[in-house]
Amino acid sequence: MTAVRYLLAQNEHPYPPLPSVRAAIAEATGDLHRYPDFRPVRFAGIIADWQGVPAEQVVVGHGSAGVALDLFHTVVGPGDNVVHSAPCFDAYPLFCEIAGAESRAVPLGPDARHDLAAMAGQLDERTRIVVLCNPHNPTGTVYSWAELTAFFRQVPATAVILLDEAYIDFAQGWAAPSVPERIAERPNLVVLRTLSKSHGVAALRIGYALADPALAQRVRDHQVPYAVNRLQEAGLRAVVSAEAAAELETRIATIAGERDRLRAELLGLGWPVAPSLTNFLWVTAPGEHGPLRAELERLGVAVRYYPGQGIRIAVGEKDANDAVLEGFTQAGPPAPASR
Repeated sequence: MTAVRYLLAQNEHPYPPLPSVRAAIAEATGDLHRYPDFRPVRFAGIIADWQGVPAEQVVVGHGSAGVALDLFHTVVGPGDNVVHSAPCFDAYPLFCEIAGAESRAVPLGPDARHDLAAMAGQLDERTRIVVLCNPHNPTGTVYSWAELTAFFRQVPATAVILLDEAYIDFAQGWAAPSVPERIAERPNLVVLRTLSKSHGVAALRIGYALADPALAQRVRDHQVPYAVNRLQEAGLRAVVSAEAAAELETRIATIAGERDRLRAELLGLGWPVAPSLTNFLWVTAPGEHGPLRAELERLGVAVRYYPGQGIRIAVGEKDANDAVLEGFTQAGPPAPASR
């Protein structure tokens, strides 16, 4: 098998951290013999200042997945249920298993978006969390704020609405009220975000949630001490600096341009590709993936396969995206779905 040259399977940022970020982390290694803060008060304060929210609304943790798991530990127990889409971010069904809760997985609609009507039909008095990824993972599709709030009105106040916005920085032009406004209107809403995607520091595992102060405190009460380390804090300060913010916008624009080019080329080859406001594309491919997979592996391209459903492709640098197009071209048109 050809060695993997293009890692496009995990929605990672194609560019390495900025020199200023690497320098900040290197400097922080001089204090590795010291413990981080028992509770990440300073870390949460950096997030609060950056996002323009009160510190009491911030929960930080080991990646957005870590914060989500802390939320599950807080509000979900055996006999409860969690409503989410299928497919979705792999961690959510796993967290249901960890909590001993029923995973109510609702298939996506034909437009590769959440089937909100079907999800509403799964809600009951034992529903503790409703997960909505917007933009969605793995399809990259979005709902407008008006569509989301219409669904929110159907969610009982006893359930937490977990709005996973891991890819929100790529959704240029998507409009919604400020997070404090959202939370003030719906105290059961938790907005989950990460620096792993658009900020390109996935290995640092920096995630956070913004929530009503009372709910945020409940989650913090379930977190282990020393959960956020000095390297993460140093990286966070550098990543949210003005210098990094300017470069971030440039990189997002470059990735978006390559995403749109890649989608247009794939559509031209006859492959159905959902509109995306993320750093990846969803190719609807319910048929056989074998020939295409062989071509991509020959070219050293790693993507994510969902058997019987589709293929998720992270947007890489131009040479990586060109290799994807070559693989799809050589594999020919999509195979029909089996019956």
